[in-house]
Amino acid sequence: MKSSSRGCSAERAAWSRRHFLSAALSAGAALTLSTQAKASLAQAVEFKRLVRGSHHIVFATPVEASSVWEAVGGRKRIVTYSRLVISESLGAVEPSERELMVRTLGGQVGDIGQIVHGEAELALNTPSVLFIGQAKDQPLFIQAMSQGEYPTKSGEKEPILALSPRLSEIDADEASAVVVLNKQRLSVARRLVQGVAR
Repeated sequence: MKSSSRGCSAERAAWSRRHFLSAALSAGAALTLSTQAKASLAQAVEFKRLVRGSHHIVFATPVEASSVWEAVGGRKRIVTYSRLVISESLGAVEPSERELMVRTLGGQVGDIGQIVHGEAELALNTPSVLFIGQAKDQPLFIQAMSQGEYPTKSGEKEPILALSPRLSEIDADEASAVVVLNKQRLSVARRLVQGVAR
């Protein structure tokens, strides 16, 4: 992939991360201010946009996780670092190593826990299709939060993709990633991703 295209992808990834984080924090604030507030629908990410905005797209298994306090967006928050063992690169840039470290928002440090609604969960030892973003001078992250995480279940012949357990209620159409990928076999997901990547 050309470097100029990758630069644009990095900018889109950074914008996407800020957009989703802002939406998640705004939703949390709204619920705090009003006990009668109704849940609002989050905007679904188009499948093609998710693919093109991701730095890595992998079938990988989280094998280790640890949570720490870090400054994020000017505020101190709990974040979780998960170590992924990669089984396969499905598209975008193939990782140079067989392991990646990604950061998600939320987690538990001691007796204090923080949840960021809509963030990816990355359950340990659960093989998943993951769309991974990269921003300048920042850790790798799950692109579009929970819309970029597809844990798999065992099928008769191959793994079947499912939606993230942390997925918020969203307004999704047939072009959205969650509709395109949900309940697909891994081989179908691979073909769909590579079709966009070309």
